Amino acid sequence: MSIAWSAYRLAAPALGLLAPAAAWLTPPDERRLFAERLGRIHLAEGCEAWIHAASLGEATAVGPLARELLAVRPGARLLLTATTRSGRARLAAHGHPVSLAPIDSPQAVARFFAGARPARLLLLETELWPHWLLRARAAGVPAAVLSARLSDRSFASYRRLGRGFASLVASLEAVLCQSAADHDRWLVLGARPGRTAVVGNLKNDSLAPPCADRAAARRALGLDPERSLLVLGSVRPGEIRPLARAWQSLPEPLRRAWQVAAVPRHPRARAELAREAEESGLEPVRDGEPGGERWRWVDRTGVLGDYYAAAEVAFVGGSLRPYGGHNPLEPAARGAAVIMGPHHGAQREGVRVLRERAAIWIASSPLELALALRALLGDGAARAARVAAALEVVAAQRGATKRAVALLAGIGLWPRP
Repeated sequence: MSIAWSAYRLAAPALGLLAPAAAWLTPPDERRLFAERLGRIHLAEGCEAWIHAASLGEATAVGPLARELLAVRPGARLLLTATTRSGRARLAAHGHPVSLAPIDSPQAVARFFAGARPARLLLLETELWPHWLLRARAAGVPAAVLSARLSDRSFASYRRLGRGFASLVASLEAVLCQSAADHDRWLVLGARPGRTAVVGNLKNDSLAPPCADRAAARRALGLDPERSLLVLGSVRPGEIRPLARAWQSLPEPLRRAWQVAAVPRHPRARAELAREAEESGLEPVRDGEPGGERWRWVDRTGVLGDYYAAAEVAFVGGSLRPYGGHNPLEPAARGAAVIMGPHHGAQREGVRVLRERAAIWIASSPLELALALRALLGDGAARAARVAAALEVVAAQRGATKRAVALLAGIGLWPRP
């Protein structure tokens, strides 16, 4: 028995006992929903599927998934959960019952299963909470992972949990993976070969189409509609300094022709990133038209897609330092030429398919980052060629949701009426 697994099994009940008192230590906005984290929910008729997406990113896949499930079984009752409040807010827009997910303690999970009475559990990507799976197994509730992926870090962490955790993975009714590499890793974790398949990334079915009028999109954001836009999307601590140096290495006339908007990944990191910008000689501005050393600094959440729609070039953050990267297909689908750093392990498949068509520029060094900016900002023809190739890649990546639901129906995990 793994020491890590034994320690987790011992710690989780203690977490469940202490969790109610922790509500008083949380901010008011969190406290209002804390009962949901304790598993307090009541669905009078239960639900035919509990669908869980961890956060805002994973929640984008839920809309297409819910529609495809209902196309096969009209009128089915769905319950949507997320770990984060931003993810919960995104899920609420789909018109189904929503809740924050229960913490992974036996007490909270027991309350949740009793109140929600799910007929099946569909998890997105890498959400393997042991007590959820233990309770599902004990209650005879079939569970599956859709759009399944495993980063290097998650793979190593799960393997340390040993045979006890592997038995839970083996109890999954289906593991429908994003890529062949993910498929192989899930098999190593213990997934059943006959129930493990590659279907693609469900999030790709929610990718927005290219923007028809970028000038109008820039005007709607309060930007100069006539100057091209470089968006630094989902940037994280440690990334603004190298981006600033690369920008400042460009010829001054080229910088005058462009405007820059930085969209931090996490609200809590905005102050730190703004300090990086100021220490690099930039002036972060919240309003008005940016230019030169003045970069638009975006404080709102949920607007990155609007900025990608308005951009000709997008840098995808979380990739200049070892964060794993964020989805490069999002700006590619909107018609922006994409640059990314060397740390993109969490986006292996998206990067792979874009690289095969020379539809993304991976900047592996500060010099390459500067070269990428100079080339894509200064050469409209080269930029257009990369955009055209990327749009073809995005079109080929759609359809994972339909494939996943067809497989679920084929094994009886999503019954037809």
